Amino acid sequence: MPNHQAGKISFASVFLFGINSMVGSGIFLLPGVLFQDAGNWSLALILLVALAVLAMAYCYAEMAHHFSGNGAGWYYTYKEFGRFWGFEIGLFTWLQGAAAIATEIAAFLRGLRPWLPRLSEITVYRWAGLGMILILLTIRLLGKKASTWANNFSTVLKLAVLGLFVVLGIFYVKPGNFNASVHNSLSDFDHAFMLIFFMFPGFSFLPVQASSFHNSKKNLPKLLIGVVISVAVIYVITMGVAIGMLGNRIDNADAPLAWAFGQQFGKLGEAVIMIGMLGSIAGVAISMFYSTPYVVSSLANEKALLPKFIGIKTKNGVPYVATLLTAGIVLILVMTGDYLALIPCSIMIAVVQYAFVAMATIKLEFADLKRRHAQGKIDHIDIYEMVLAVIALLCCLFLARFVTPLAIVDIYEMVLAVIALLCCLFLARFVTPLAIEITAGIALIGVVSYLGQLIKRPPAGN
Repeated sequence: MPNHQAGKISFASVFLFGINSMVGSGIFLLPGVLFQDAGNWSLALILLVALAVLAMAYCYAEMAHHFSGNGAGWYYTYKEFGRFWGFEIGLFTWLQGAAAIATEIAAFLRGLRPWLPRLSEITVYRWAGLGMILILLTIRLLGKKASTWANNFSTVLKLAVLGLFVVLGIFYVKPGNFNASVHNSLSDFDHAFMLIFFMFPGFSFLPVQASSFHNSKKNLPKLLIGVVISVAVIYVITMGVAIGMLGNRIDNADAPLAWAFGQQFGKLGEAVIMIGMLGSIAGVAISMFYSTPYVVSSLANEKALLPKFIGIKTKNGVPYVATLLTAGIVLILVMTGDYLALIPCSIMIAVVQYAFVAMATIKLEFADLKRRHAQGKIDHIDIYEMVLAVIALLCCLFLARFVTPLAIVDIYEMVLAVIALLCCLFLARFVTPLAIEITAGIALIGVVSYLGQLIKRPPAGN
């Protein structure tokens, strides 16, 4: 996509970036689980989750309209609640991006298992994960053009494959398949809601590098809302065709779309969908690996919440120190969890960020309401905006119920390890070289010890 201004990313490329960061492994791997949990009601649940995500996306859109700085969630929190909470949310946003990348890498390796059964072995799985991280790291270090090209290519690939599945698959839809009865409990619907929410990640990372977009204050709010609505439509249509083709057989397949297409078009049809699925998963990882390092580099560059060297960029604008730190966190997560084990971790971190952005929006809207009321200019739109922000916060509280104790422990330990490392980097600016060596040595021993314990623990589900 051509850029009309040096260093800026076009509207179309940003839109494709948003699609790519949201449409990933979920729509290819989870329809069977969703149908098992909620049956045909899974279609309605997708729309319900989309409404919840729209409320959250509205908060980001409203904040992006008021503030144009890089950093997204942490920057908005910083503006409304100060340095401490801004730093905390910046850290959680960075970990959310790393968890999303690790989840997609695990999903990619899981998708390859039918062709490469040895990926079920822990050692092979880990080496393959390391190889994928190195590939993503290389693409990121090549600069914005390489990342944008890879992002656009993977987006077009996934949309083409999903479009092919819908256009051809709709001729094999059997109305009777929608009559399949599935007995579900409330906890099943809860589980389905959580999984569908996982299928809507990425929107919060669109404003992370706001300064790279053309007219970000005007375009970002439109992009955020447009991307969420587009993805919801893609999910509902694709899920509907999959149910229509397979009925209650859909919950027997690890990759339902590929299996459904293979039933009608043989091995070639299955291979086409599998290639699209792997390209889709890789696309999310590429787009998230592009934006996530900007979170930690913006903490250093925007408000000096981290040492300046973390925000150092190459000549082509790549924050290479932040990128290497991100790769290290992703490696830890890939070594310690598989696809389904990483989903609750990713959701927990996301909920913390979304909740603070919702509270920042409520605070901003409340101040705006008071100002307008004093001027006698208050109208219904102001009330609706406040209600949307409150709904977003309530949705975050609802989603917090799905976080497992194991996910809390894993993320808590991860946060402590990262905070220890960042504190060493921060304090290095004020102390003597000998103190730096001693402190860094102690921190390194602690981190290595922690990594050793994690690596000894086999990934769940492998």
